[in-house]
Amino acid sequence: MTSVGEIRLALEQSCELLRDAYRSVREAQAALDEAVDVLAQASTTHHESLVPAGFVKAGERFADELDLIVRSLDLVQRLAVEL
Repeated sequence: MTSVGEIRLALEQSCELLRDAYRSVREAQAALDEAVDVLAQASTTHHESLVPAGFVKAGERFADELDLIVRSLDLVQRLAVEL
């Protein structure tokens, strides 16, 4: 049988992993934004954009992913408090 203490520890670890995931997604977002800026500037001397369409689509999804992480973290924290 699992104790309440073990469950709390697992929830705390989950929270830390979610925080790490949030930071990683933010870093990825910043890196992608920087890459898009560099490619967009380089595109000014070309007849077509050098920014891959996939980069734009990925950039649009970051907000949803960050929101999902935040909502998940909130739920895990609430569960931990209720124990």
